[in-house]
Amino acid sequence: MSFQSIGGDVDPMIPGKKMMAIFGFCDIRNFTDATEILQQEVMVYVNEIAEIVHGTVDFFSGAANKNIGDAFLLVWKFPQDEVEYDEEGQLQLKDTDSVRGFADMALVSFLKIIAKVNRSKKLDKVLS
Repeated sequence: MSFQSIGGDVDPMIPGKKMMAIFGFCDIRNFTDATEILQQEVMVYVNEIAEIVHGTVDFFSGAANKNIGDAFLLVWKFPQDEVEYDEEGQLQLKDTDSVRGFADMALVSFLKIIAKVNRSKKLDKVLS
């Protein structure tokens, strides 16, 4: 049995590949209150936050995987050459400076997002 997709046939019987990644979730705090206060301006507010989140994550080698209304799912996928199997056949990350640096970039992304949102003149303008 195969399923049709935009890019061609998908065969669910073909096993997938395991991958290692860092996943982060960025939520807009008090979104319900902001929606009630901002009304039609709420999209300007969300789009400005999205621009900050997407741009920052992209700069630090991550990707915004999904926007879910008031939240963003973010991912930093480790390169395949940084992943190995241990003696029991379990997938693990190599102990390298590259892996640690990649993890640091994910953490720095969140710190930068918080700082940029707090400093944003556009967000201040929408909220005032």
